[in-house]
Amino acid sequence: MAKVARAVACLFYLAFTITQTVEAASWINPFPVEPCNGVDIKGITVAQLQHHFANKTLTAVQLAQCYVNRINKTNIYVHHVIEINPDWRTIAQGLDDERAKGVVRGPLHGIPILTKDNIATNDKVQTTDGNLALLGSKVSGDAFVVAKLRAAGVVLLGHANESEDADHRAVLAFSEGWSDRGGQCRNVWNGTQQTAGSSTGPAQAVAGYNILLSVGTETHGSVLHPAGHAGVVGLKPTVGLTSRNGVIPGSHNRDSVGTFAQNVHDAALLLDAMYGPDDNDPWSLAQVGKTPNGGYAQFAVNSSALKGAVFGIPYPIWWSTIGGLRAPGNEAKFLARLDMLKQAGATIVNMTVPLPYAYDIQNAYGWGDAINTTYWLQSARYLNVDLYNGYTEWLGQISWPNGTAGNLPLQNLGDLVVWNNQNNSTTGALGGAYPWRSGQDALVAAVATGGVRDARYWTAWYWRLARSQACIDGAYSYTTSNGTTIKLDAILIPNVGGGGASSSIASVVDAAQYPAVTIPINVDGFNVPMGLGIWGTSYSEARLVKWASATESLFEFAAEFQPEFYNYNTTKIPFDARWPGYTCTYDSLAHLGCSA
Repeated sequence: MAKVARAVACLFYLAFTITQTVEAASWINPFPVEPCNGVDIKGITVAQLQHHFANKTLTAVQLAQCYVNRINKTNIYVHHVIEINPDWRTIAQGLDDERAKGVVRGPLHGIPILTKDNIATNDKVQTTDGNLALLGSKVSGDAFVVAKLRAAGVVLLGHANESEDADHRAVLAFSEGWSDRGGQCRNVWNGTQQTAGSSTGPAQAVAGYNILLSVGTETHGSVLHPAGHAGVVGLKPTVGLTSRNGVIPGSHNRDSVGTFAQNVHDAALLLDAMYGPDDNDPWSLAQVGKTPNGGYAQFAVNSSALKGAVFGIPYPIWWSTIGGLRAPGNEAKFLARLDMLKQAGATIVNMTVPLPYAYDIQNAYGWGDAINTTYWLQSARYLNVDLYNGYTEWLGQISWPNGTAGNLPLQNLGDLVVWNNQNNSTTGALGGAYPWRSGQDALVAAVATGGVRDARYWTAWYWRLARSQACIDGAYSYTTSNGTTIKLDAILIPNVGGGGASSSIASVVDAAQYPAVTIPINVDGFNVPMGLGIWGTSYSEARLVKWASATESLFEFAAEFQPEFYNYNTTKIPFDARWPGYTCTYDSLAHLGCSA
């Protein structure tokens, strides 16, 4: 019976792929990117925009207006943006006035960006974590990273949508990319498919040319996963490199503020404008003496740097049994990219010896903990405690000028759960009723901990932290089966979901508090992008920028693939599973394939 089911699933996949190919041939993109004051901004870089600014062929006001116009046209369908900053024109005009006087703050002067809705901006834009319960609250000030971005001269165009409560709300009855304030974020490559992770609005907005750059956050995959599904660059730094002060917390142990862009250099430029020590985030002070003079964008290179590089692919788990990679057709596309790296002069080391602790800490089929991990050692054991304490701390920092929805201000995470229960029908801020609402089992589980950091909490945290760091550190100093040690330049990890499995790129690197980057390399059978990621060690962002930019230069993904907003007006919701699609079972994955 299982073989028959897999055969049917495989045929269904092939039938859908063929149908999609025929439809794609006759599809007309409903939202082509229009020139901005005569300038083609589709795929434009920050450096090119600065050239236009300097030559007076474009102004910050004109550029921001073009993005606002596009958002107004697309957002009713794709729900990438929760709120546009009503003061964007004043900000942009001020930056244009500065430039006219010969003042240019830096490479991001006049560049419009979006920030995720859990990053505080002390302006007229609400910071709500995608949650209607926080509508009307007032933040105490700009987030540290936002203050630095303002100083760098960006135009804060507004807040991007997200999975409500930054993906901490629910595991069951949950739709990726949905918030009760912003609605269901859609994938611009195929609206029937997932956006993955909580920073869906920032990633998809960049992918759909609704903004040039955006800022997101990651606790457990929420920069890397959305970037992979959006076909953009996602750069997740070492925990603490970017201050979390002013960011609604998910876990002080793992939260990181990262960047999205169309290319690695621009993602690094945005990181350069944000990172730095902050006395209000003790974790950030550890970076002193560990960051390069001049920032990280300077390390971007072209494909010529690949000659002589040594890259490792950890075959056990990440390249062997992960569901997305084993899905029909996907593996061949990844292997083709590895061949390109070899032809460019890189050596690919097939790491057949399992990395240290790999099977203890990584689900062999996708995102999350290893199967059968005892509850007291599961990630959720300490993340739920972190969530309760962090969110309750946030609620104590904000003010409520007019109360919340007519009720008393929320004081702790338990109050939020009660509010959600009392306000179960919702109308999104974009207008129109959404007939589906997420569960909140994850919030309930966090409340049940009471925020107690007992001995088991510290055991669970340190057990995973130490093993995850040892796993990645051991990868970079890889010992073969015959005892030979190979020093590697980069560890390559597939960033692809599929069937009932999510990407496996983030589980270990996030627990380790290490950085990672992902670049797009191809699309799967549902026209959803797939990414190739690189794991880093502590404060190794320069290494990540170098090798990610080199591979990006070789692959030239954007030259071959462009989002066409297929199924942009679909009503499909929730995204609790990929639809339509194939199913990968543990049995089929154990046999290295989701097919008959």
